Amino acid sequence: MAGWLDAVTHMTIADVKAIPDDKWTAAHGGCARPANELLGDTITNLKWTTETINGIESSAYNNMAAESAACADKETAITALTEASAALAAAIRGASDDQLNRVAMAPWQMATPVMVLAHIAVSHIWYHDGQLNYIQGLLGDGEVHWMA
Repeated sequence: MAGWLDAVTHMTIADVKAIPDDKWTAAHGGCARPANELLGDTITNLKWTTETINGIESSAYNNMAAESAACADKETAITALTEASAALAAAIRGASDDQLNRVAMAPWQMATPVMVLAHIAVSHIWYHDGQLNYIQGLLGDGEVHWMA
């Protein structure tokens, strides 16, 4: 799982870099969130999951707005994503079976085994990367940047 986490993180970073700076914080219609908020959401979930694996009662979701605001700068966003992803990978690699099998309450109020929450966090990166791909398409960029 930690290897896939690394892969989807690198895919997402490639897509972050591909979005023009002047469009990074722009909303693209309706109630769509800008790219920096999508990345702030991603980083928040990574931090929450890392703390949960480590047995810490996390308050990461209380900081999502600040995380998103910090991601308004793309380089800061890339650094934050890289650090949060590395921390989760280390937590996954270092976790005991007891830690991973423990049941925790997810932010969406569903009691879930921690290993499943880790899987959700890794998948969550790719989910938001798909949204970044959609933003690229809206801007006329049809290239698949994460495969380069």
